[in-house]
Amino acid sequence: MKSTSIHSPEASGQAPRFSLPVKQTRAQKTRDRLLAAGFKLLRRKHFDELAVADIARAAGCAVGSFYLRFADKDQYFLAIAEVRRAQSRGQLDVCYADATLDDVVERAVGRDLEFVLEHPNLWRAALRKGTTDPDFWREFRELGRESVTRFIESYSGLLSRPLTGEEVERVRFAFQMMRGTLNNTLMNQPGPLQLEDAAFRRQIERAFRLIAGIDASSGRPAAARTRRKTSRS
Repeated sequence: MKSTSIHSPEASGQAPRFSLPVKQTRAQKTRDRLLAAGFKLLRRKHFDELAVADIARAAGCAVGSFYLRFADKDQYFLAIAEVRRAQSRGQLDVCYADATLDDVVERAVGRDLEFVLEHPNLWRAALRKGTTDPDFWREFRELGRESVTRFIESYSGLLSRPLTGEEVERVRFAFQMMRGTLNNTLMNQPGPLQLEDAAFRRQIERAFRLIAGIDASSGRPAAARTRRKTSRS
């Protein structure tokens, strides 16, 4: 599920929203190198610690080349965030392609967890910016809602029936719980478990199933399993 490729909006005929217009292929490649350099540097540093000179050096170009493609560092961050959303949407397209009742929850949890673990410093910066810039956070919120809808569609298909209103509500709250826990653990590290711990993944999957009402052994709604047992007795 991991991906670090740079999606070029211009490849589909659309100009990038958060970079200055470029027409030549060479200029586009320089822009993409600058974006790739940001992802690489953010594995080691917080965004606030990055200087434009560091980004340009890592991309193998001059500082002037940076400002020919991005108005400032804030616009550069918006471009990185846009690329990250595009990466996540691309992963979402294949996440549930061959899912089963046995692994659909594991896939949902793994996708959200890896989204944070792949670039934790980028996500820290995004969370901070989201507290002061509602428009910036709106696009991540829309992506989150889209991913929940995709899970519900996939799970409903595996059950061969639509989810009830109560089941949908429980699934949506399970995602809310999971994402709140991921963000709190990343930002505040309350312990005892950290995001990188295997036990964290196990426990967040367990909590997701409990809240969503998904039976761990069958993968089916726990209430439905209970009703079948009652009817047989």
